[in-house]
Amino acid sequence: MRPSRSDLDSIPDQYLETIAHYLMGLRNDTVDLSKPQLRPSFTNNYPLFILLYVLMITCGTATNIGMIYHIMRHRLYQDPTYAYLINIAISDVVKCIFVLPITLAVLLVQNWIFGKFLCYFLPMLQDIPIHVSMMTYLLIAGDRYRFVSVPGKPRIPAFVCALGIWFFAVCIVLPYAIYTTYLDLETYKKLHFRGLGICLANLTDDIQQYMRSLFLLTYIAPLTVTAYLYVKASRELQDQDEPMAVAMFEARAKNSYSRHDSNTSHDVTSLRDGKRESGSMMTGGTVGLSGFSTTYDLYDAELDVRKEKRTQKYLIFMVSVFAILLCPLMVLRLAKPALVETYENTGHFDITFIMFVWLGFASTVTTPVLYASWQMSRPAKERLKGYFQFSTKRLPPVLEKGLRHGNRHEGGLANVAYTPQARAGSLSGSNGSDEYPRGTSSFQRPDLINNAQRMSPVH
Repeated sequence: MRPSRSDLDSIPDQYLETIAHYLMGLRNDTVDLSKPQLRPSFTNNYPLFILLYVLMITCGTATNIGMIYHIMRHRLYQDPTYAYLINIAISDVVKCIFVLPITLAVLLVQNWIFGKFLCYFLPMLQDIPIHVSMMTYLLIAGDRYRFVSVPGKPRIPAFVCALGIWFFAVCIVLPYAIYTTYLDLETYKKLHFRGLGICLANLTDDIQQYMRSLFLLTYIAPLTVTAYLYVKASRELQDQDEPMAVAMFEARAKNSYSRHDSNTSHDVTSLRDGKRESGSMMTGGTVGLSGFSTTYDLYDAELDVRKEKRTQKYLIFMVSVFAILLCPLMVLRLAKPALVETYENTGHFDITFIMFVWLGFASTVTTPVLYASWQMSRPAKERLKGYFQFSTKRLPPVLEKGLRHGNRHEGGLANVAYTPQARAGSLSGSNGSDEYPRGTSSFQRPDLINNAQRMSPVH
Protein backbone atom coordinates (compact mmCIF):
# COMPACT_ATOMS: atom_id res chain seq x y z
CA MET A 1 0.00 0.00 0.00
CA ARG A 2 1.71 3.13 -1.22
CA PRO A 3 0.12 6.35 0.05
CA SER A 4 -0.52 9.08 -2.46
CA ARG A 5 0.02 12.75 -1.76
CA SER A 6 -3.74 13.35 -1.60
CA ASP A 7 -4.03 10.62 1.06
CA LEU A 8 -1.62 12.50 3.31
CA ASP A 9 -2.90 16.05 2.85
CA SER A 10 -5.17 16.12 5.90
CA ILE A 11 -2.75 14.46 8.33
CA PRO A 12 -1.15 16.78 10.91
CA ASP A 13 2.23 17.99 9.74
CA GLN A 14 4.15 16.89 12.87
CA TYR A 15 3.20 13.24 12.20
CA LEU A 16 3.38 13.27 8.41
CA GLU A 17 6.98 12.11 8.06
CA THR A 18 6.60 9.35 10.67
CA ILE A 19 3.40 8.00 9.14
CA ALA A 20 4.74 8.07 5.59
CA HIS A 21 7.87 6.24 6.74
CA TYR A 22 5.72 3.66 8.53
CA LEU A 23 3.47 3.05 5.52
CA MET A 24 6.43 2.69 3.20
CA GLY A 25 7.77 -0.01 5.49
CA LEU A 26 4.75 -2.24 4.91
CA ARG A 27 5.94 -2.88 1.34
CA ASN A 28 2.67 -4.49 0.29
CA ASP A 29 -0.14 -2.79 -1.59
CA THR A 30 -2.71 -5.51 -0.88
CA VAL A 31 -2.19 -5.99 2.86
CA ASP A 32 -5.31 -5.82 5.07
CA LEU A 33 -4.33 -3.55 7.93
CA SER A 34 -7.44 -4.47 9.93
CA LYS A 35 -5.84 -7.88 10.62
CA PRO A 36 -2.61 -8.62 12.52
CA GLN A 37 0.51 -8.44 10.37
CA LEU A 38 3.55 -10.28 11.70
CA ARG A 39 6.80 -8.35 11.80
CA PRO A 40 9.22 -9.57 9.11
CA SER A 41 11.96 -10.14 11.71
CA PHE A 42 9.81 -12.82 13.41
CA THR A 43 8.64 -14.69 10.31
CA ASN A 44 10.81 -17.75 10.95
CA ASN A 45 11.30 -17.71 14.72
CA TYR A 46 8.03 -16.48 16.25
CA PRO A 47 7.05 -19.99 17.57
CA LEU A 48 10.21 -20.00 19.71
CA PHE A 49 9.34 -16.68 21.36
CA ILE A 50 5.73 -17.74 21.89
CA LEU A 51 6.97 -20.91 23.61
CA LEU A 52 9.37 -18.96 25.84
CA TYR A 53 6.67 -16.52 26.91
CA VAL A 54 4.06 -19.25 27.47
CA LEU A 55 6.49 -21.16 29.70
CA MET A 56 7.23 -18.04 31.73
CA ILE A 57 3.55 -17.12 32.06
CA THR A 58 2.62 -20.63 33.17
CA CYS A 59 5.51 -21.16 35.57
CA GLY A 60 5.35 -17.63 36.97
CA THR A 61 1.63 -17.78 37.67
CA ALA A 62 1.78 -21.25 39.26
CA THR A 63 4.83 -20.59 41.44
CA ASN A 64 3.64 -17.21 42.69
CA ILE A 65 0.20 -18.55 43.56
CA GLY A 66 1.94 -21.40 45.36
CA MET A 67 4.09 -18.90 47.24
CA ILE A 68 1.02 -16.93 48.34
CA TYR A 69 -0.73 -20.15 49.38
CA HIS A 70 2.24 -21.25 51.50
CA ILE A 71 2.46 -17.91 53.29
CA MET A 72 -1.29 -17.77 53.93
CA ARG A 73 -1.62 -21.41 55.00
CA HIS A 74 1.12 -21.20 57.61
CA ARG A 75 0.17 -17.65 58.64
CA LEU A 76 3.61 -16.31 57.91
CA TYR A 77 2.02 -13.01 56.87
CA GLN A 78 2.05 -12.04 60.56
CA ASP A 79 5.70 -11.21 59.94
CA PRO A 80 5.78 -8.01 57.80
CA THR A 81 8.58 -9.46 55.65
CA TYR A 82 6.30 -12.22 54.42
CA ALA A 83 3.42 -9.80 53.97
CA TYR A 84 5.64 -7.76 51.63
CA LEU A 85 6.51 -10.94 49.75
CA ILE A 86 2.79 -11.48 49.16
CA ASN A 87 2.70 -8.01 47.60
CA ILE A 88 5.60 -8.94 45.29
CA ALA A 89 3.86 -12.19 44.36
CA ILE A 90 0.65 -10.32 43.51
CA SER A 91 2.55 -7.92 41.26
CA ASP A 92 4.25 -10.89 39.57
CA VAL A 93 0.88 -12.54 38.94
CA VAL A 94 -0.31 -9.30 37.34
CA LYS A 95 2.78 -9.36 35.11
CA CYS A 96 2.15 -12.96 34.06
CA ILE A 97 -1.60 -12.77 33.47
CA PHE A 98 -2.05 -9.27 32.05
CA VAL A 99 1.25 -7.67 31.03
CA LEU A 100 3.20 -10.43 29.29
CA PRO A 101 0.49 -11.72 26.90
CA ILE A 102 -0.40 -8.24 25.62
CA THR A 103 3.25 -7.20 25.43
CA LEU A 104 4.13 -10.28 23.39
CA ALA A 105 1.30 -9.57 20.94
CA VAL A 106 2.41 -5.95 20.52
CA LEU A 107 6.02 -6.97 19.92
CA LEU A 108 5.12 -9.61 17.32
CA VAL A 109 2.50 -7.63 15.38
CA GLN A 110 3.64 -4.82 13.11
CA ASN A 111 0.39 -2.86 12.78
CA TRP A 112 -1.50 -1.49 15.77
CA ILE A 113 -4.86 -3.27 16.05
CA PHE A 114 -5.41 -2.88 19.79
CA GLY A 115 -7.31 0.39 19.77
CA LYS A 116 -6.92 3.73 21.45
CA PHE A 117 -7.37 2.59 25.06
CA LEU A 118 -4.48 0.11 25.04
CA CYS A 119 -2.28 2.63 23.27
CA TYR A 120 -2.47 4.88 26.32
CA PHE A 121 -2.93 2.25 29.03
CA LEU A 122 -0.40 -0.43 28.05
CA PRO A 123 2.75 1.60 28.94
CA MET A 124 1.25 2.24 32.38
CA LEU A 125 0.23 -1.40 32.82
CA GLN A 126 3.75 -2.54 31.94
CA ASP A 127 5.42 -0.23 34.46
CA ILE A 128 3.08 -0.41 37.47
CA PRO A 129 3.98 -3.95 38.66
CA ILE A 130 7.69 -3.31 38.03
CA HIS A 131 7.60 -0.22 40.24
CA VAL A 132 5.56 -2.10 42.86
CA SER A 133 8.17 -4.87 43.06
CA MET A 134 11.06 -2.41 43.25
CA MET A 135 9.48 -0.27 45.98
CA THR A 136 8.42 -3.36 47.94
CA TYR A 137 12.01 -4.60 48.01
CA LEU A 138 13.01 -1.16 49.27
CA LEU A 139 10.44 -1.29 52.07
CA ILE A 140 11.54 -4.80 53.03
CA ALA A 141 15.11 -3.55 53.42
CA GLY A 142 13.98 -0.54 55.45
CA ASP A 143 11.71 -2.59 57.68
CA ARG A 144 14.38 -5.16 58.38
CA TYR A 145 17.05 -2.57 59.16
CA ARG A 146 14.63 -0.86 61.55
CA PHE A 147 13.81 -4.16 63.24
CA VAL A 148 17.44 -5.27 63.58
CA SER A 149 18.74 -1.90 64.80
CA VAL A 150 15.83 -1.07 67.15
CA PRO A 151 14.11 -4.39 67.99
CA GLY A 152 11.66 -2.91 70.49
CA LYS A 153 10.00 -0.53 68.03
CA PRO A 154 6.66 -1.66 66.59
CA ARG A 155 6.86 -2.40 62.88
CA ILE A 156 4.80 -0.45 60.37
CA PRO A 157 1.77 -2.45 59.12
CA ALA A 158 2.70 -4.02 55.80
CA PHE A 159 -0.85 -3.80 54.43
CA VAL A 160 -0.87 -0.01 54.71
CA CYS A 161 2.55 0.22 53.07
CA ALA A 162 1.45 -2.10 50.26
CA LEU A 163 -1.53 0.12 49.45
CA GLY A 164 0.77 3.14 49.44
CA ILE A 165 3.15 1.38 47.04
CA TRP A 166 0.40 0.64 44.51
CA PHE A 167 -0.89 4.21 44.75
CA PHE A 168 2.63 5.58 44.22
CA ALA A 169 3.19 3.27 41.24
CA VAL A 170 -0.04 4.42 39.59
CA CYS A 171 0.77 8.09 40.12
CA ILE A 172 4.31 7.85 38.76
CA VAL A 173 3.18 6.36 35.42
CA LEU A 174 0.35 8.83 34.73
CA PRO A 175 2.61 11.16 32.67
CA TYR A 176 2.81 8.41 30.03
CA ALA A 177 -0.50 9.71 28.70
CA ILE A 178 1.15 13.05 27.91
CA TYR A 179 3.95 11.43 25.93
CA THR A 180 1.72 9.01 23.97
CA THR A 181 -0.27 9.74 20.82
CA TYR A 182 -2.81 7.55 19.06
CA LEU A 183 -3.57 8.44 15.46
CA ASP A 184 -6.58 6.75 13.86
CA LEU A 185 -6.00 7.21 10.14
CA GLU A 186 -9.46 5.92 9.30
CA THR A 187 -10.94 9.17 10.59
CA TYR A 188 -9.40 10.93 7.60
CA LYS A 189 -11.91 9.04 5.41
CA LYS A 190 -9.30 7.53 3.14
CA LEU A 191 -9.99 4.04 1.81
CA HIS A 192 -6.37 2.95 2.12
CA PHE A 193 -6.32 3.80 5.83
CA ARG A 194 -9.34 1.70 6.85
CA GLY A 195 -8.55 -0.19 10.05
CA LEU A 196 -5.16 1.48 10.46
CA GLY A 197 -4.15 3.09 13.72
CA ILE A 198 -0.72 4.17 14.85
CA CYS A 199 0.43 4.36 18.46
CA LEU A 200 3.59 6.40 18.85
CA ALA A 201 5.49 8.61 21.23
CA ASN A 202 4.46 12.24 21.23
CA LEU A 203 7.08 13.85 19.02
CA THR A 204 6.27 17.37 20.21
CA ASP A 205 7.39 16.69 23.79
CA ASP A 206 10.74 15.55 25.14
CA ILE A 207 10.09 12.02 26.38
CA GLN A 208 13.80 11.42 26.97
CA GLN A 209 13.76 13.59 30.07
CA TYR A 210 10.85 11.62 31.49
CA MET A 211 12.56 8.29 30.76
CA ARG A 212 15.76 9.49 32.45
CA SER A 213 13.77 10.54 35.50
CA LEU A 214 12.05 7.15 35.68
CA PHE A 215 15.37 5.35 35.33
CA LEU A 216 16.95 7.32 38.16
CA LEU A 217 13.98 7.52 40.54
CA THR A 218 12.50 4.04 40.10
CA TYR A 219 15.61 1.94 39.43
CA ILE A 220 18.94 3.48 40.42
CA ALA A 221 17.81 5.32 43.57
CA PRO A 222 15.76 2.45 45.11
CA LEU A 223 18.51 -0.08 44.45
CA THR A 224 21.15 2.21 45.95
CA VAL A 225 19.10 2.79 49.12
CA THR A 226 18.21 -0.90 49.34
CA ALA A 227 21.87 -1.93 49.08
CA TYR A 228 22.84 0.61 51.76
CA LEU A 229 20.14 -0.63 54.15
CA TYR A 230 21.09 -4.27 53.68
CA VAL A 231 24.75 -3.49 54.31
CA LYS A 232 23.83 -1.65 57.52
CA ALA A 233 21.48 -4.43 58.64
CA SER A 234 24.10 -7.09 57.90
CA ARG A 235 26.64 -5.24 60.00
CA GLU A 236 24.15 -5.00 62.84
CA LEU A 237 23.60 -8.76 62.71
CA GLN A 238 27.32 -9.46 62.39
CA ASP A 239 28.16 -7.34 65.43
CA GLN A 240 25.21 -8.60 67.45
CA ASP A 241 26.20 -9.05 71.08
CA GLU A 242 24.19 -11.08 73.58
CA PRO A 243 22.05 -8.28 75.08
CA MET A 244 21.03 -7.01 71.63
CA ALA A 245 20.31 -10.54 70.46
CA VAL A 246 18.05 -11.11 73.46
CA ALA A 247 16.32 -7.77 72.87
CA MET A 248 15.61 -8.68 69.26
CA PHE A 249 14.36 -12.11 70.26
CA GLU A 250 12.08 -10.69 72.98
CA ALA A 251 10.67 -8.11 70.57
CA ARG A 252 9.78 -10.84 68.10
CA ALA A 253 8.39 -13.07 70.87
CA LYS A 254 6.31 -10.24 72.32
CA ASN A 255 4.69 -9.50 68.96
CA SER A 256 3.97 -13.18 68.42
CA TYR A 257 2.60 -14.00 71.86
CA SER A 258 0.38 -10.93 71.91
CA ARG A 259 -1.53 -12.51 69.01
CA HIS A 260 -1.64 -15.96 70.64
CA ASP A 261 -4.59 -15.95 73.07
CA SER A 262 -5.07 -19.67 73.75
CA ASN A 263 -3.61 -21.55 76.70
CA THR A 264 -0.33 -23.12 75.67
CA SER A 265 2.02 -25.59 77.30
CA HIS A 266 5.68 -24.79 76.72
CA ASP A 267 8.83 -26.65 77.57
CA VAL A 268 11.11 -24.28 79.40
CA THR A 269 14.84 -24.85 79.49
CA SER A 270 17.44 -23.27 81.69
CA LEU A 271 21.21 -23.02 81.76
CA ARG A 272 22.60 -24.27 85.02
CA ASP A 273 26.16 -25.46 85.52
CA GLY A 274 26.66 -25.39 81.77
CA LYS A 275 23.76 -27.81 81.11
CA ARG A 276 20.30 -27.30 79.60
CA GLU A 277 17.51 -28.65 81.78
CA SER A 278 13.88 -29.10 80.81
CA GLY A 279 10.84 -28.00 82.70
CA SER A 280 7.23 -27.17 82.02
CA MET A 281 5.44 -23.86 82.20
CA MET A 282 1.73 -23.20 81.69
CA THR A 283 0.80 -19.84 80.23
CA GLY A 284 -2.60 -18.34 79.70
CA GLY A 285 -3.11 -15.52 77.26
CA THR A 286 -0.04 -13.27 77.20
CA VAL A 287 3.21 -14.64 78.52
CA GLY A 288 5.14 -12.71 81.13
CA LEU A 289 8.32 -12.02 79.22
CA SER A 290 10.35 -10.76 82.15
CA GLY A 291 10.41 -14.10 83.93
CA PHE A 292 10.11 -16.02 80.71
CA SER A 293 13.27 -14.60 79.18
CA THR A 294 15.50 -15.38 82.13
CA THR A 295 15.49 -19.12 81.47
CA TYR A 296 16.43 -19.76 77.87
CA ASP A 297 16.43 -16.55 75.89
CA LEU A 298 20.20 -16.29 75.52
CA TYR A 299 20.35 -19.62 73.73
CA ASP A 300 17.21 -19.02 71.69
CA ALA A 301 18.24 -15.46 70.89
CA GLU A 302 21.47 -16.76 69.39
CA LEU A 303 19.46 -19.13 67.21
CA ASP A 304 17.12 -16.25 66.31
CA VAL A 305 20.03 -14.11 65.10
CA ARG A 306 21.25 -17.05 63.05
CA LYS A 307 17.80 -17.30 61.48
CA GLU A 308 17.79 -13.56 60.76
CA LYS A 309 21.09 -13.91 58.91
CA ARG A 310 19.61 -16.66 56.76
CA THR A 311 16.57 -14.51 56.02
CA GLN A 312 18.84 -11.61 55.15
CA LYS A 313 20.82 -13.77 52.73
CA TYR A 314 17.80 -14.92 50.75
CA LEU A 315 16.23 -11.47 50.60
CA ILE A 316 19.48 -10.07 49.21
CA PHE A 317 19.50 -12.86 46.63
CA MET A 318 15.94 -12.00 45.59
CA VAL A 319 16.49 -8.29 45.07
CA SER A 320 19.87 -8.85 43.39
CA VAL A 321 18.46 -11.29 40.84
CA PHE A 322 15.49 -8.99 40.24
CA ALA A 323 17.77 -6.00 39.61
CA ILE A 324 20.20 -7.89 37.36
CA LEU A 325 17.46 -9.36 35.18
CA LEU A 326 15.70 -6.01 34.86
CA CYS A 327 18.84 -4.00 34.08
CA PRO A 328 19.11 -4.70 30.29
CA LEU A 329 15.47 -3.73 29.71
CA MET A 330 15.77 -0.53 31.74
CA VAL A 331 18.93 0.51 29.89
CA LEU A 332 17.35 -0.25 26.51
CA ARG A 333 14.25 1.76 27.37
CA LEU A 334 16.45 4.63 28.44
CA ALA A 335 18.36 4.56 25.16
CA LYS A 336 15.41 3.81 22.87
CA PRO A 337 14.25 7.43 22.30
CA ALA A 338 17.75 8.36 21.15
CA LEU A 339 18.15 5.39 18.80
CA VAL A 340 17.50 5.78 15.08
CA GLU A 341 15.56 2.77 13.81
CA THR A 342 16.00 2.03 10.10
CA TYR A 343 14.95 -0.76 7.77
CA GLU A 344 18.45 -2.22 8.08
CA ASN A 345 18.57 -2.47 11.89
CA THR A 346 14.88 -2.92 12.72
CA GLY A 347 15.18 -6.72 12.75
CA HIS A 348 18.02 -6.69 15.27
CA PHE A 349 16.17 -4.13 17.35
CA ASP A 350 12.99 -6.25 17.43
CA ILE A 351 14.85 -9.41 18.49
CA THR A 352 16.83 -7.56 21.15
CA PHE A 353 13.77 -5.88 22.61
CA ILE A 354 11.64 -9.04 22.82
CA MET A 355 14.48 -10.92 24.52
CA PHE A 356 15.18 -8.13 27.00
CA VAL A 357 11.49 -7.98 27.91
CA TRP A 358 11.48 -11.73 28.54
CA LEU A 359 14.64 -11.44 30.63
CA GLY A 360 13.28 -8.47 32.58
CA PHE A 361 10.16 -10.40 33.59
CA ALA A 362 12.04 -13.62 34.42
CA SER A 363 12.03 -12.57 38.08
CA THR A 364 8.40 -13.74 38.18
CA VAL A 365 9.88 -17.26 38.25
CA THR A 366 13.17 -16.72 40.10
CA THR A 367 11.61 -15.05 43.15
CA PRO A 368 9.29 -17.98 44.04
CA VAL A 369 12.13 -20.44 43.36
CA LEU A 370 14.39 -18.58 45.80
CA TYR A 371 11.54 -18.44 48.30
CA ALA A 372 11.07 -22.21 48.04
CA SER A 373 14.81 -22.74 48.56
CA TRP A 374 14.66 -20.46 51.59
CA GLN A 375 11.76 -22.34 53.19
CA MET A 376 12.90 -25.83 52.22
CA SER A 377 14.55 -27.95 54.88
CA ARG A 378 18.04 -29.29 54.37
CA PRO A 379 16.92 -32.94 54.00
CA ALA A 380 14.38 -31.93 51.36
CA LYS A 381 17.08 -30.01 49.48
CA GLU A 382 19.38 -33.02 49.54
CA ARG A 383 16.62 -35.27 48.26
CA LEU A 384 15.71 -32.81 45.52
CA LYS A 385 19.36 -32.54 44.53
CA GLY A 386 19.48 -36.31 44.27
CA TYR A 387 16.48 -36.28 41.93
CA PHE A 388 18.14 -33.79 39.61
CA GLN A 389 21.39 -35.73 39.64
CA PHE A 390 19.55 -38.97 38.81
CA SER A 391 21.64 -40.64 41.47
CA THR A 392 20.80 -44.02 43.02
CA LYS A 393 23.16 -43.38 45.90
CA ARG A 394 21.40 -43.39 49.26
CA LEU A 395 21.46 -40.31 51.43
CA PRO A 396 23.57 -40.32 54.60
CA PRO A 397 21.74 -41.88 57.58
CA VAL A 398 21.39 -38.55 59.36
CA LEU A 399 19.63 -37.07 56.32
CA GLU A 400 17.39 -40.12 55.95
CA LYS A 401 16.47 -39.69 59.61
CA GLY A 402 15.82 -35.99 59.05
CA LEU A 403 13.54 -36.76 56.12
CA ARG A 404 11.42 -38.93 58.38
CA HIS A 405 11.34 -36.60 61.35
CA GLY A 406 12.66 -33.17 60.40
CA ASN A 407 10.09 -31.85 57.89
CA ARG A 408 7.85 -29.42 59.62
CA HIS A 409 5.45 -28.82 56.74
CA GLU A 410 4.09 -30.78 53.84
CA GLY A 411 6.10 -30.71 50.66
CA GLY A 412 9.39 -30.37 52.49
CA LEU A 413 8.90 -26.66 53.21
CA ALA A 414 10.14 -25.59 56.60
CA ASN A 415 8.66 -22.60 58.37
CA VAL A 416 11.69 -20.56 59.36
CA ALA A 417 9.67 -17.53 60.41
CA TYR A 418 8.96 -16.92 64.05
CA THR A 419 5.21 -17.32 64.45
CA PRO A 420 3.10 -18.38 67.43
CA GLN A 421 2.36 -21.70 65.76
CA ALA A 422 5.98 -22.45 64.94
CA ARG A 423 7.19 -21.32 68.35
CA ALA A 424 4.64 -23.36 70.25
CA GLY A 425 5.38 -26.38 68.10
CA SER A 426 9.10 -26.18 68.69
CA LEU A 427 8.67 -25.69 72.42
CA SER A 428 6.19 -28.48 73.00
CA GLY A 429 7.61 -30.94 70.51
CA SER A 430 4.28 -31.20 68.66
CA ASN A 431 5.63 -30.64 65.18
CA GLY A 432 5.42 -34.29 64.32
CA SER A 433 8.93 -35.00 65.65
CA ASP A 434 8.56 -36.55 69.10
CA GLU A 435 12.02 -38.06 68.94
CA TYR A 436 13.86 -34.80 69.52
CA PRO A 437 13.40 -33.00 72.86
CA ARG A 438 13.37 -29.27 73.37
CA GLY A 439 16.70 -27.66 72.58
CA THR A 440 17.96 -30.45 70.33
CA SER A 441 18.03 -30.86 66.60
CA SER A 442 19.31 -33.36 64.09
CA PHE A 443 21.48 -30.63 62.56
CA GLN A 444 22.81 -28.57 65.46
CA ARG A 445 25.92 -26.52 64.94
CA PRO A 446 28.67 -27.47 67.40
CA ASP A 447 29.71 -23.86 67.83
CA LEU A 448 26.22 -22.90 69.02
CA ILE A 449 26.16 -25.81 71.48
CA ASN A 450 29.58 -24.84 72.82
CA ASN A 451 28.51 -21.23 73.17
CA ALA A 452 25.45 -22.35 75.11
CA GLN A 453 27.57 -24.47 77.42
CA ARG A 454 29.96 -21.61 78.08
CA MET A 455 27.15 -19.27 79.13
CA SER A 456 26.73 -18.56 82.80
CA PRO A 457 23.36 -19.30 84.42
CA VAL A 458 20.79 -16.61 83.82
CA HIS A 459 18.88 -15.46 86.89
